[in-house]
Amino acid sequence: MLIPSWISFLLVITFLMIFSKKELVFTLTIGSIAFGLLSEVNIWISFASIITNLNVLILAASVGLLPILGAIMEESGLMVELIQKMDISKKNAMMISPAIFGLLPVAGGALMSAPLIEQIDTDSSDISRKIAINVWYRHLLILIYPLSTTLIVCTEIAGLKLYNTLAYLVIPFIIMFLIGYIFLIRNTLENSERHSRDLKVVVHHILPILIAPIFDFLGRSILTLIEPKGITFAYPEIFLFVGLCFSVLLALKFANLAPNRLNSAIKRMKVWRFPLLIIVIYFFLDIFTNSGVPEVIGSLNMNFTIFLLLGFFFGFSTGRVQLSLSFLIPIYLFQYAVLAMSYFNFTLIYLTTFLGYLMSPIHPCLAYTINYFKADYKQTFWRIATPTFVNLLIVLVVYQVVNFF
Repeated sequence: MLIPSWISFLLVITFLMIFSKKELVFTLTIGSIAFGLLSEVNIWISFASIITNLNVLILAASVGLLPILGAIMEESGLMVELIQKMDISKKNAMMISPAIFGLLPVAGGALMSAPLIEQIDTDSSDISRKIAINVWYRHLLILIYPLSTTLIVCTEIAGLKLYNTLAYLVIPFIIMFLIGYIFLIRNTLENSERHSRDLKVVVHHILPILIAPIFDFLGRSILTLIEPKGITFAYPEIFLFVGLCFSVLLALKFANLAPNRLNSAIKRMKVWRFPLLIIVIYFFLDIFTNSGVPEVIGSLNMNFTIFLLLGFFFGFSTGRVQLSLSFLIPIYLFQYAVLAMSYFNFTLIYLTTFLGYLMSPIHPCLAYTINYFKADYKQTFWRIATPTFVNLLIVLVVYQVVNFF
């Protein structure tokens, strides 16, 4: 080995941080190959193990359908009409509008909700507050959304069940919602402008978004019920894929888009990036676990508080949650000699990484929103940092209190 594997790892992480604004599929592929060569891991065997893993391929195919669903919902105007027909107060609209758009994994999606925030809050000239609202609430609902690619992948790596993890994330979601309200929404002035409410339209338009997670949840629940009887199914990811197929077909029926408009929207989304990224992340993960780095770092026997702070640091430095946790979780598993994380510890490290990601200057949604409002990062920093640091402090205190008892 030319250099110690842990030095190779640090070099690759530095490379990913430097080029984190570039297309992640390409930078992570280059980083993975370089890491494999430097740490003397057989990259061909690693790659073959990933592309022959049916679970990974099904997950990649599912993730490829998500931006297609997003493109249909965006191009057809179904999402805008959905929000209008809710006919809610100004404060609620400023929270719900970016949150609903955040459910769609659309490239540059922050640019879809930013104009809505501007239209809703015409009374305020505080640009940094509008930016913070768009970023904060755009990502809040993703925290407990079962079709979140990041959550799906990270729970798989951690050896946990997705819907059990979601139950643990509900309380943090509520806390983040309230803190966001206190610091960003509370002083908003209401106005009298309203739209005509039509709950039938709301239910109709939101169905394509809900069908996939409902189908996936029911399928996995059935598997949980039959497992004690000795009946196992090796590919539970198939439920998500089938559910998304139904969602896409239903969205197409509702949207009634011309083929040329649909093709144009799908091309604009660069759909190919999403499934490829899943394969590359698992490729990186396989090289990482075979490099010896998890054992080396795990032997340091770090306090879990260090894991939490590293999660925040890497989330902030890379502007990526999946990437950060794809190497922190294996280190945890090796250090504690377990096959799966505890739900409590996973929730905490997921939150700290998520918080670092939210306020990262290379977080695409934050960068897009700042650009839309013609502001700069320094101008916006404390608006987004204040609720972020309050939540980070709560996470650290909760861990210390629980650990003490």
